[in-house]
Order: sequence, then structure tokens, then C-alpha cells
Amino acid sequence: MLELILVLVFGFVALRGSSADDEDISALPRKISDKVGKLWDIAHQGMRENRFLRAEKALLTILKIDERNAAAYNRLGILYAKQKEYKDAIDCFEIASSIESTPSSLHNLGLIYYETENYEKAAIAFEQALKLEDGLAARHIAYAKVQEQLGNSKLML
Repeated sequence: MLELILVLVFGFVALRGSSADDEDISALPRKISDKVGKLWDIAHQGMRENRFLRAEKALLTILKIDERNAAAYNRLGILYAKQKEYKDAIDCFEIASSIESTPSSLHNLGLIYYETENYEKAAIAFEQALKLEDGLAARHIAYAKVQEQLGNSKLML
């Protein structure tokens, strides 16, 4: 009889403990989301204030938490481009585009390729961006400038 009571007590304690763990686990995504939100704030503030190291650390921390965060790669690419670290910027924009191909990431990739005088790749990136979203005049202008550099005057129009 004593054994049965002990088994019931341990069973009750185990069930009660597991429900507390479930509550802790359900709060975990919210805590992570809050932390990522704060990191985004730090990154945006760092970029506005030209505190690039601070912004870079925040973005890299976001990527440690979520390695498939295309927006963080895109923003990191912008950060590297501002510092004229074009190779790193290209890497970031290419990763962002491979995770989630957005007009913005493709346009940014095209701009960096243009800046580094890799006009063929710039043209491809701008063409892909235009296929996804062709309503932005700046995208058409950038594509025309690339075509001008490539000597394709007919495609400039």
C-alpha cells in the first residue's frame, strides 16, 4: 500500500513538473522574438548613427538565432556596402536572395555588382528584380545604366 502511495505521489509530482516545463517552453518563442526585436532596434540605430560595429554585431547575433533570416542578410549587405566591403556585401545579398528572392535584395545585389564593374551579373540581378517588381523607376534606371555600360543602347530604352 505504501508503494502505491509513493508511486502516485511521484506520478503527481512528475505530471505537475511537466506542465510547468510546458509553460516555460511556450514562453520561449516570445522571449526569443523579444530579443530579436531588440537586436533589430540596435541594428537600425547603429546604422542611423554610423556605429557600424554595433549594428554588425546585432545583425550577426540575429543570424546566430535565425540563420535563414533573409532580411538580416540583406541589412548586413547594406552595412558592408556602406563601408565599401563589396565582397562581403555581395556574399550577404546572394545569401539573402537564395533564402528569399525579393526585388530589394536582387536590386541591392545589382547595385553592388554595378559598383564593382561586374556589369553582366548586375544586369542579371536587375532583370530578376524587374521580373518580380517592375513599378519602381529607380530599378529601370539602374538597369538602363548597366545596359549602357555593356554597350546595349537598344536595351537602354
